[in-house]
Amino acid sequence: MRQLRYIALFACLVSSSLSFGQKEDWIPITPQDQQMKEVPGNPGASAVLLYFADFIDDTNNTEFFYHRVKLLNEKGIKEHGNVEITVPSGLSVSDLKARTIHADGKIIEFTGKPLEQTVYKGKGIKFRAKTLQLPEVTVGSIIEYKYKIRGDENTVRTHNYWSIQHSLFTVKENLVFKAYTGNLANMDGGTQVMYVTNNLSAKPKTKGSTVELEMENVPAFQPEGYMPPEENYKPQVQFFYGGKEMSSADKFWEEDGKLWYGRVEHFVGDHKEVKEAASEAVGNETDPEKKLRKLYARAQQVRNLVYERERTEAEQKKEQLKSNENVMDVLKRGYGDRSDINAFFVAMARAAGFDASVVLVSSRKERFFQKNLLDRRQLDTEVAVVQLNGKDIYLDPATRFCPFGLIRWIRTSTAALKLDKKGGSFVVIPPATQDKAVTQRIAHLALTEDGTLKGEITVTFKGGEALEHRLDALGTDEAGRKKQIEDELKSWLSMGVDLKVVDTHGWEATDDPLTAQCSIEISSYASVAGKRLLMPAFLFQAKQKDAFKHADRKFPVYFAYAFAEIDKISIDIPAGYALESVPEHQDVNLPYARYQNMSQFDGKQLVTQRGLLFNGIFFDAGKYAELKDFFNKVQAGDEVQAVLRGGSINAQKSN
Repeated sequence: MRQLRYIALFACLVSSSLSFGQKEDWIPITPQDQQMKEVPGNPGASAVLLYFADFIDDTNNTEFFYHRVKLLNEKGIKEHGNVEITVPSGLSVSDLKARTIHADGKIIEFTGKPLEQTVYKGKGIKFRAKTLQLPEVTVGSIIEYKYKIRGDENTVRTHNYWSIQHSLFTVKENLVFKAYTGNLANMDGGTQVMYVTNNLSAKPKTKGSTVELEMENVPAFQPEGYMPPEENYKPQVQFFYGGKEMSSADKFWEEDGKLWYGRVEHFVGDHKEVKEAASEAVGNETDPEKKLRKLYARAQQVRNLVYERERTEAEQKKEQLKSNENVMDVLKRGYGDRSDINAFFVAMARAAGFDASVVLVSSRKERFFQKNLLDRRQLDTEVAVVQLNGKDIYLDPATRFCPFGLIRWIRTSTAALKLDKKGGSFVVIPPATQDKAVTQRIAHLALTEDGTLKGEITVTFKGGEALEHRLDALGTDEAGRKKQIEDELKSWLSMGVDLKVVDTHGWEATDDPLTAQCSIEISSYASVAGKRLLMPAFLFQAKQKDAFKHADRKFPVYFAYAFAEIDKISIDIPAGYALESVPEHQDVNLPYARYQNMSQFDGKQLVTQRGLLFNGIFFDAGKYAELKDFFNKVQAGDEVQAVLRGGSINAQKSN
């Protein structure tokens, strides 16, 4: 999929000052900056990144960024006049400065206060961001901003990377990495730092504890809809630390697996009190699966600190929140993080006679696992594997609201290390099938003679869809939850709509569906043509159509998870009208997908049913033509028109 180069920088770090000039001051504007009017090879580009800098200093646990952007047209002002700075979890932004520079050299400093907000990217992916609006921005203006991302002074980040290609053509960029020169725990045989290059032909320069890379005229990265995480395809350099176990990838993961296995087994232990808790949870149940479900439910009763707001050390001390040393602490205190709760479940499952183990899992939310990237933080969370009726089943009790038998999508179809005393073995967590992530929409509507459609819609989310909506809504009040559902429903409709969520149910449940009742009114849903009304037969349309509008494709096609959409729409037609033609039945099949729609008319009401079942995740670019053809047929079926005519017509009852 991508070119990898694996390079040891130095075997043992020694103290060294930065050998390359790491400037954090404003850089002078050059005549070339002011004179640039268009991007080479792309005269219609909205903006250009004149300069970008990324200085990573692991000694001080900071990362300095500098952006200088020239706005080339009105579109550039709209797209880049407001700055959005992503704030990684657990880190903070400092030393933020920004300014606007006009063509005559006038400089206007940003003196406002950034707005901090949560940005939603879809499929359960959210991040914090600071946004700021630059002052007096005009076409031809240069905007620039710089800031530092800071970590806890007591924590050294064991993985850093440069992302080299951006959404804009970049004239020049300077990238510096200064390695940590102190001692790191669990680094056998002395500390080493290495880097892996992805999709990059240029070679960084190294001197002492510093690495630098300078790039010029880097093309803009052009993403495609429904592609895998972009970070897998951009040129990057990724840095990581380790000891002598880094002599090979197999050696690294074997040694790391042994280390984790020892820690997990020590934490789980063998405690009489845990056996008693497991026995109490199981009760008189004898069916193995039902017993396991009860143990799973008991583990999910533990207060999950991961899904609560971050606390300062002072707040933790005041609330008397302590780190758990073993599963007995989890049992006694009734709280824990993901690792604690997962281990507690494994301990209870073993106590009840099940063969249960801890599995270290990678996430595909932002990038795919790379075995040659010797960074243990790729396996960033834990799930459980239990033998049930002779088969391994993977369970995720430490994800809040996660139903029994389901693993959240970001941890499926990706590498995982099943721990054992020999270091463990790599497995792939299987994905859920389309029936485990269902969106069902039922509507009872009425059409008026002027073409207005109004009525009620009930939306039901099941399985993985319900899980993602619940996680997205954590920390949001009832009004915020309703707004979230309203925005999503509006995005499913291709026309202007007045929609209001009347009620919702199931936000705090685990196994039950999440439902929302809505009122809806769409003016001009049907167009009037003489005595006829022309209206879309199917209310909801495919969300994926924009991903398949191009003739060919560069990147693979990627869906977060398999899914199903099931719709039933009932529309009462106006008195005196009859259906002139019933839309034809559609049925499109692929080995991994199916689309069906059908319509029936009883003289007063048009009932349409639609089903879109998709049971795949990753498709290489060679499958694009097949997928394009399928979704083109889905779109064509969704856009079929029903024709109503006033007066007496013998309407066709069904098709």
